[in-house]
Amino acid sequence: LAQEGGPTVGMPVGHWSGGDARAREVWDGSLVVSRDVSPEAFMEELCTAAGGYGRFFRTLMLHYYGWWAAVVAVPAIFFDHHRCEVKLPYYAWILYTATLFGMLAMAVLLELSMVQRLGLLQPGEIMSIFAEKRWRVPLLGTVLWKLDSYTDVVFIVIARDCGSSLWWASLATFVFGVIFGQLLFNTCFACTDCDHELPSSFGFVLFDFKLVNAAVKHVLHFDPDASNLPVARPVTLRTVSHLIGAEKVVGDIAQVSIQILFLHSMFPHGFVIFSILCGSLHGILSLGLVIRECVEDEVVAQARGLQMGTALLPGTQLTSSSYSVQLDALTPACPSRPSEFARGSSPAESTRLMADRDSAPVSYKDMAGLL
Repeated sequence: LAQEGGPTVGMPVGHWSGGDARAREVWDGSLVVSRDVSPEAFMEELCTAAGGYGRFFRTLMLHYYGWWAAVVAVPAIFFDHHRCEVKLPYYAWILYTATLFGMLAMAVLLELSMVQRLGLLQPGEIMSIFAEKRWRVPLLGTVLWKLDSYTDVVFIVIARDCGSSLWWASLATFVFGVIFGQLLFNTCFACTDCDHELPSSFGFVLFDFKLVNAAVKHVLHFDPDASNLPVARPVTLRTVSHLIGAEKVVGDIAQVSIQILFLHSMFPHGFVIFSILCGSLHGILSLGLVIRECVEDEVVAQARGLQMGTALLPGTQLTSSSYSVQLDALTPACPSRPSEFARGSSPAESTRLMADRDSAPVSYKDMAGLL
């Protein structure tokens, strides 16, 4: 993306959805707002440095499945640390803690590397993500989500080793919420852009890489959910993010409830308490973000003066990004048949008048009158 004073980036010929491609070979920041660029062309141009959108999407999918593989593999390696009544030396716990935080740091750095490959983060600006406001909430959400997913898997091992039947409930929640809900359904919808309901080449948002999504959203110069129809899209990027957030909130409520029952039925376990804390914080953050975005959407809708239920009343003007339609009251526009034969007109003249009227183009008011 071109910045002020920086080099311009050439847009691939043929990706523009309108206009002459030869006259639009330069994609500069001052004109990109006024051009009609398709979402697919925007993402393809943005992912040029990453090898194209296809390679960018496959890399995100690899990171997505790689994290879940690590979440299952690391507890298996440190199985002795997840016993019901474990007593290990301090250096063993230090090694375990260092491994856990190293895994978290690696996952965050891999996501930031994808942002860097898109050209949206310079190599010397990685440390600035802690200072900039637009990176704080996505970074916090990423860390809490990864900690929450890891502790939920570890709880299954701890509950089973303690002889509690609640490990079955936790495992069932993990299978339906993660394996079916996230790994299977979200991946299928991401590959097909939610069955082509989402803007083209925006299915990657279903993987919920918060840092990547925030970086792409920050450089969007247009609304990818905009439609030329007088009604909005049934599925938008915001509604998809809301559904993913709600999906994670429901999973957190289920896992936290099961873990609280475990503490009441067994004995206080330090790792289980830490898991409840991570799940509660992540659930509160996800729910708060969903509520905040819903309130912002409602405020924007009220500011535009949209009154649902009155859009099709007479005299209402429906506007969109490219045209407007005025719906007038239903008033008869065509003269009645008796008036055509009035004033002594001959049958031949009446026949000619009727033929001319039938062959003339019908306007919206004529149609309304006929109805």
